[in-house]
Amino acid sequence: MHNVILAIVASASALATQATAAQEQTGGAPTEAAPMTIVYPDKGPSGMSDLPMGAHRIPDSNVIISGHQKGGALGSVFGIFGILVQSAANADAGKGAVRNVQDELRFDVAAKAADMTQTIMAGEKYRQKFTLSPNAGGGTLSVVPYVVITFVNETDARPYVVLKTTLSSGSPGGSRMIKYFCCEGKALPLAGENGLSANNGERLKEVLMSELETAIQVMLLDRSQPYSRDNRTKIAAKGYFPFVGKPIKLKGYDIGRYNDHLLFEIPGGSVFGGVNIAEQSSLEIEAGNAK
Repeated sequence: MHNVILAIVASASALATQATAAQEQTGGAPTEAAPMTIVYPDKGPSGMSDLPMGAHRIPDSNVIISGHQKGGALGSVFGIFGILVQSAANADAGKGAVRNVQDELRFDVAAKAADMTQTIMAGEKYRQKFTLSPNAGGGTLSVVPYVVITFVNETDARPYVVLKTTLSSGSPGGSRMIKYFCCEGKALPLAGENGLSANNGERLKEVLMSELETAIQVMLLDRSQPYSRDNRTKIAAKGYFPFVGKPIKLKGYDIGRYNDHLLFEIPGGSVFGGVNIAEQSSLEIEAGNAK
């Protein structure tokens, strides 16, 4: 028995020596990965890739008006020139739709997003994974936030918060770009006593702050421990999406849930391609697989 004990002690000592030598070769004990730096650059959405033709941007803001666009009859007759003319006419119509309330619709979404991100990351959940400090060593996640107010009829609109996120080259996961769209609640009148623009846009700001928090939470979850995208089954969902003023059906993937929200990812580079964070009442998922 004495010899057995001596053998166990000797073996443990040898293992400890090997572990110490390995640590010395690699520079010490393993350390946690450096946090990823989140930045909010001073720019808005790209008019070429992020916005549909005919959308109107409220001057000096990242608030986009859409859903008011009419059909492209001119394009079918006059080709690209007709499409450009139609787009200009639609943009002018969008400008007219908010002319009397556009100041009330302004919302500094980049500043609000940076403040809210800092508040969320003050907790323990993301403290080791993300930072707002530059040069942290864990790569950079660039986030471009904007607001899309989508008319669903002549008077009512649905506000969306959009986060366009891109990992810097060399960051874990590569440089894949993902957009996150969030819309909560039903369409509301733009004007009037209980409208989105009433009381200097108080109702609109309440909706956008709630959507912004939801979108940031989903972004941080997905970028720190991505929702499963393996072996996905394509489905079809019908309902409201950003930029479009009526319910449409699109194909995509159900990637999970966040609280009571569906996470429906639309593939491709369309203006609403990305993760739609939607209340279940706003999207109807078709049974069976979408071909």
